Amino acid sequence: MLLSNARFLVTQDAQRTVLEDVDVRIEGSRIARIGRALPRIGDEGILDCSQRIVLPGLVNAHTHLGMTSLRGASDDKELASWLADVQRAEHAMSADDVRASAYLGVAEALRTGTTCVADQYYLPEATIEAAGALGMRALALRDFFTAHEPGLDAKRIGQLMPDAAALPPTVRVGVAPHSIYGTDEGFLRAARAYASAHRLRMMIHVAETRAERAECKRRLGMLPVEYLARIGFLGPDVVLAHCNWLTKGELDLVARSGACVAHCAQSNMKLAGGSAMPLREMLEREIPVALGTDSAASNNALDMFREMHVAALLHKHHYWMGDAVSAQQVFDMATLGGARAIGMEDLGSLEEGKLADIATLDLTDLNLMPVARERVVSHIVYAANGMNVADVIVDGRLLLRGKRFVEDAEVLS
Repeated sequence: MLLSNARFLVTQDAQRTVLEDVDVRIEGSRIARIGRALPRIGDEGILDCSQRIVLPGLVNAHTHLGMTSLRGASDDKELASWLADVQRAEHAMSADDVRASAYLGVAEALRTGTTCVADQYYLPEATIEAAGALGMRALALRDFFTAHEPGLDAKRIGQLMPDAAALPPTVRVGVAPHSIYGTDEGFLRAARAYASAHRLRMMIHVAETRAERAECKRRLGMLPVEYLARIGFLGPDVVLAHCNWLTKGELDLVARSGACVAHCAQSNMKLAGGSAMPLREMLEREIPVALGTDSAASNNALDMFREMHVAALLHKHHYWMGDAVSAQQVFDMATLGGARAIGMEDLGSLEEGKLADIATLDLTDLNLMPVARERVVSHIVYAANGMNVADVIVDGRLLLRGKRFVEDAEVLS
């Protein structure tokens, strides 16, 4: 398959090069060649990109797709009361309800240019099925919340994990203790040991609110990251979701551990988290930061373009600095940062040899005009939204073409 005459190609290579009027050849699941006027090979399929911005597919580094049907079910509340509402609703959901939510969430994510998600939920099988059926790339992390699963103990971790041998080719699994307040120390240590033994990624909610931080200090005598460091939980295979309330000392611990942070700006703002995540301090310490939408129950969307836009504005406002974070830095979080968070370094940029996970934006849409090469990344972060996405390719398969889902996903050869 040939992506022909891309008006702009946002490579996200080391130099953050934006190319003009180039072709991209895909062979199998990978990008084989990038160049001008590439020769056609036989009867290969052609995707006209002359009115497109071609960019790496976005990576949503923290979400809960099984909650998509709860969109709008509990709005205008702080986290504690919102969580109580949502948990009541979740307890009333059947496995089929969760599966339907996951299908809806995968479809929304793909339609809005997300090609990979890190999804944390207690029924990861729903996301695995939906991602496999619709072609999404996913890291499906089994959530463990011992306070809400009677009889759940550390001995059952392996029993409750999905069968890795039966996964679709674009799906992997991981381990996700819900939080410090949702799992005890023995369970956290066991989850850490299991993930290490099976070389799986991990995810955990950390320091989402001031109350959570204060309760951790009162109950355990340490701040959240101090506690996770003491029990040996942290490492480069761990994603810490939220991290709104961290001290400089905790940031130093995160930096030394190599752990990644998933920033969920819209969800935290909507649930009145009360503090902007210390993004500049993280970037100064070279902590890897990715972006996540959190669930549609708290966001209320899975549109990563909206997430980029709000994240950029939040930190300018919070720091009283127009250059507190640049459009390029935020776009990096949604692409390369997400790829690092999920442990897939062959995602996040469009370069020869990388996986062919690609989205395009329609330059005939009025909100993307006028355009020039020096404005492209700005447009992606400040002007675009998910409805501007025209085409989506995952693992070399065309899933969305001309803003419509392809009924039988085309293998790009």
